[in-house]
Amino acid sequence: MKSIFLFFLTIATLTSNAQNLLIPSKKSFDKKWVNNANYQMTWYALRDTGKFELGKVTTQISTDKTNLTVVTQVSMKNMKTAWVDSTVANLKTLKPIRHSSYNMQRDMVLNFGEIVTGYYIDKMKKSKTIVNDTTKRDYFDSNLYPVLIGWLPLGNNYKQDISIYDYNPSAKIGVIKASVKNVSGSTYQTDKNGIRNVWVVTVSDEIGNGGSGVSTYYFDKTDRKLWKQEIDANGRKMMMKLVE
Repeated sequence: MKSIFLFFLTIATLTSNAQNLLIPSKKSFDKKWVNNANYQMTWYALRDTGKFELGKVTTQISTDKTNLTVVTQVSMKNMKTAWVDSTVANLKTLKPIRHSSYNMQRDMVLNFGEIVTGYYIDKMKKSKTIVNDTTKRDYFDSNLYPVLIGWLPLGNNYKQDISIYDYNPSAKIGVIKASVKNVSGSTYQTDKNGIRNVWVVTVSDEIGNGGSGVSTYYFDKTDRKLWKQEIDANGRKMMMKLVE
């Protein structure tokens, strides 16, 4: 009897964990937060008590009748050419369609589906890799998930695992996981808009070699505007702050 009980308990636990993994669907996010937007954040490196500007990050979110497009442009202070990432997803479910990325180090294009196809060009090594990766579960594009976090049903102590796909030849490739670790209500002192009530959201993911990066987002409770993001990437601390 005990062994039978343990068997069903194990099945129930696996089923519960599978259901808790967020994948694209009409119910995976709150559509009222999805709006066309264009905003810029200043990217800083933090050292001791000082901060040093690295560059600017501009994000443009646009929709049409069927698709959502998010374009991110990173302009570093010491680089002549901006890094541009573009992701296209189904508007109703956020199921990814295409991701393109161009910068001085590499070019990449991914066409999403059960089999992910495309290419990865390493400009430093002067090599080209053809992508043909079979996936076993649904996922969001890793380039979209930081935006998706602001569209989740945030509340005190909210937690959620998110299925994402990331392609990086020098790290883990394929369907991996991002995790909303904690959410709490707080206030944030803006530069020009006074004190705002915000959700403070702590998130980790498996992107990169270490897979131990942690980000803390400050989303406005009223419209889910992102005021600030704090980043701890294997001990290297950074911050992004909205240009008001």
